[in-house]
Amino acid sequence: MSYNPSQLKAVSHREGPAMILAGPGSGKTTVITARVRFLTDECHIEPEHILVVTFTNAAASEMKERYLKLTDREKTGVTFGTFHAVFLMILKAYYRGRSFELVTDNEKYRIMTEIFRENFRDIETDNELFSGLLSQISAIKNNGGRRKGNTPESTVVDIAKIVSLYDEKKRQLKRIDFDDMLLMTREVLRNSPETLAFWRERFQWIMIDEFQDINPVQYEIIKMLAHPRNNLFIVGDDDQSVYRFRGAEPQIMLGFPKDYPGCENTVLDVNYRSNEEIVKASLKLISHNKERYKKKLNSFNGKGGKIDIRQFKTEAEESAWLSASVEEELKKGTAPHEIAVLFRTNNSMQPVISALTEKGLPFWSRDRVRNVYRHFILKPVYALVNWMGGNHTRDNFLKFMNCPNRFIRREELSDRIIDLDALKAWYEASEARQYMAEKVRFLQYQLDMLSGITLPYAMLNFIRKFMAYDEYVQEYAVKHHMEEDSLLAVLEEIQEDAKPFRTVQEWYAHIAVVTRKLESEEQGSMDGKQDHLFLSTFHSAKGLEFQSVYIFSANEKVTPHEKAMTPEDLEEERRMFYVAVTRAARNLTILSAQSRYGKKAEESRYVRELK
Repeated sequence: MSYNPSQLKAVSHREGPAMILAGPGSGKTTVITARVRFLTDECHIEPEHILVVTFTNAAASEMKERYLKLTDREKTGVTFGTFHAVFLMILKAYYRGRSFELVTDNEKYRIMTEIFRENFRDIETDNELFSGLLSQISAIKNNGGRRKGNTPESTVVDIAKIVSLYDEKKRQLKRIDFDDMLLMTREVLRNSPETLAFWRERFQWIMIDEFQDINPVQYEIIKMLAHPRNNLFIVGDDDQSVYRFRGAEPQIMLGFPKDYPGCENTVLDVNYRSNEEIVKASLKLISHNKERYKKKLNSFNGKGGKIDIRQFKTEAEESAWLSASVEEELKKGTAPHEIAVLFRTNNSMQPVISALTEKGLPFWSRDRVRNVYRHFILKPVYALVNWMGGNHTRDNFLKFMNCPNRFIRREELSDRIIDLDALKAWYEASEARQYMAEKVRFLQYQLDMLSGITLPYAMLNFIRKFMAYDEYVQEYAVKHHMEEDSLLAVLEEIQEDAKPFRTVQEWYAHIAVVTRKLESEEQGSMDGKQDHLFLSTFHSAKGLEFQSVYIFSANEKVTPHEKAMTPEDLEEERRMFYVAVTRAARNLTILSAQSRYGKKAEESRYVRELK
C-alpha cells in the first residue's frame, strides 16, 4: 500500500513520543494500523507489548480488522480497545476477576427521577435537565473531581449534592459507571507499584486515537503507563476537540510537546474526503480560533464540490425546502445513506422530522430524538383543544382550569362531566365564593370565542395571547427554576408546526404519524440503514462522512449556542461547526432562517466566516 510523505513519516516512527496532527479525511486510521504492522512485522516487536486505545468499540474493532487484513493474520496479540475496556481489564486483574456491573443509561435516568422525587419535589424535571446533570457529573469526575464554572443546571440545583446522591444510589444498586472506572483505575495504579510495573512492562508501545478528546484523568493514567519509555504515539486533531462538556480538554493536546520535549511532530496534510471548495472553506472557518495548531490541508480530490448557503424567512420554509431538496437529490441517484442533516442540538430536529415524515422519507439518528409534541408544557394546550372537541370530562378540565390560575378548587368538581353553567350557579349560591362566578363566566366567554376558531395555528395563538397561557408559562418558569425562553420556544415551535393544517383533526393526525415514526426508528449503528437518511447532532456525526451534508438552523444563538458566553465556549462552538462542515465530501448546504419562533434571527457568524 502506498502512503503520502507525511503518512509514511508517521507510519515509520519507531520509538519515543510522537504527535500526529490528523485533519479531517487524512487517513488517520490507515496510519495507526499501518504503524502497528510496521512495529510487529518490520521492527519485530512482540504484539503483546502494543496497546492501541480509542474512544469507541466500533473504532477499536475497525482498527483490529484492518490490521489483521494488512498482515494476513487470523489472530493478533495487539490490544485494541477503548479506554473503558482497557481500564476494566486492569481493574479485573487487580481485583482477581471481580465482576463490575455497569449502570445503564436507562438506570441513570431512573436514578435521577428518584433523586428529584425524594429531594427536589418543587423542581420540574425532564430528560433535558437529567441529561445536563449527568454530563456535569461526568465532567467533574473526568476533571479529577474539580468543577469548572457554572452551568445552567447549577442554577437549578446544588451540583455537589446531586453528585453525592447519585453516587449513593449507584452504591445501593451495586453499580459503577464509566467515570467511576477511570477514577478506580487511577487509584489502583497510584497505590500499587507492582500493578503499575506489570502494566508498564506489558504495554511498552502505546498509541492513542482521537487524542484531542482525552480528559485529565485518562491522560494521567496513560502517562503513568507510558513512563519511563514514553513510547507514546498520539493521533488527533485539536480542531475537532468538541467534548469539553464531558471533561475533555483541548489544552492537553496543545501542551503535549511541553510534556514530552523533543517529540516528533507530523501533520497529515492531505484530505482524501472532501473537494477543494469544502476544504478551503473549513480552513477559513477554523482559522478564526486562536488556541490551535496552525496547519495546511490540501484536497486529494481537487475541485468539483459545491457549497450552497441559503436563508429563508422562517424555519418552516427552511425545513420545507430541505425536504424537497433531499427528495430531488434522491431522485437524481444519491443513495439515502450518503445524505446527512446535521443540527447543533437535537432540539432543532423537530421541523425537519415533520417535513421528512410528510414526504414519507425514512431517516434514523444516533441521538435521543426529542418528541416536542410530548413536552409537559403542552398538556394544558391539548386539553383546551380537546375541550373544543367535546371532551368535557373532569380529568380533561383539571389539566387547564388553572393555567393561568383561576382559583378553581379540585374538590369543588365532583361530577365526572364538567358543566360550567352548573359550576357558575354553584358559585353564585355560595356566600364565600360568589366572586368565582365571574371568573367562570369569563372562562366561558373565552371558550366561546375559541370555539369559533377552526385553524390549529389560530387556536394556539388565541390560547397563548388571549387566554394568557404565555403569562402562565412565564410565571411557571420562575416558580420552578426553569428557563422561561426555552418553554416559550416550545410553544412557538408547536404553533409554527400547526400552521399548514386546516383542522385540528389534520394536525392531530400529523402528530400521531410523527410520534409513531420517532418511536419506531431504531437508534444505534448504521447497519441496515442503507435506505435511510441520517439525522444527527454535530457531536454524533463526528468521525463520519457523507456525499451530501445539510446543516440546519445555522443561526446565532443556535450555533454558537446561546449559552456559549466565554471565548473558550465560542472556540468550542466553532470547532463543532467545523466538524459539521468537514463531514461533507461533495455537497455542503447551509441553511438558516430570518426568524425563529416568531423572533428575528441572525445568520451564524460561522457561516459568514467560511464564505
